[in-house]
Amino acid sequence: MEDNQIKVLILEDSEFDAVVLENILRKGGYKSDVVRVETLESFQSAIDSKYWDIILADYNLPGFHAPDALKLLQKTKLDIPFIIISGGIGEDTAVEAMKAGANDYLMKGHLARLVPAVEREIREARNRKTARKAEEALRRSERLSRLILENSKDAILLTDQESIIQLANPAVERVFG
Repeated sequence: MEDNQIKVLILEDSEFDAVVLENILRKGGYKSDVVRVETLESFQSAIDSKYWDIILADYNLPGFHAPDALKLLQKTKLDIPFIIISGGIGEDTAVEAMKAGANDYLMKGHLARLVPAVEREIREARNRKTARKAEEALRRSERLSRLILENSKDAILLTDQESIIQLANPAVERVFG
């Protein structure tokens, strides 16, 4: 997110509401590349065609609801923060949406938390991505170490302070009998 540049997918049937969200982000210091979609099909096409830093979704859309879009996103296994922004649902519905995997919920009439919520969710998504990369690097390193250990013609033996063998490669048996 160089220079606060973010790619925002807005799932919203009201162009006015989408412009309001974009303006709030701009006033919050973001240069946002924004695309607005309003159908489940155009949402699917958008998440298939480009990487998004965040998704802002109205809850009630013609023919479907934000949880339908969230399920579609979850099937892709993409880790894109999903914030529901609506004025027409109650607290119970918002809690259910968050239990289903939405990252946050904001009321359209109270968008003061939009910029901090976007910052937090993008930061947390980055942290998850960094952690996944570190875990994968560790797994690769462990596989490589195991291959080297198992295929070495030299005996490799690791003992603890009490001389108890902790690790021995196959060559140990061949060398020491």
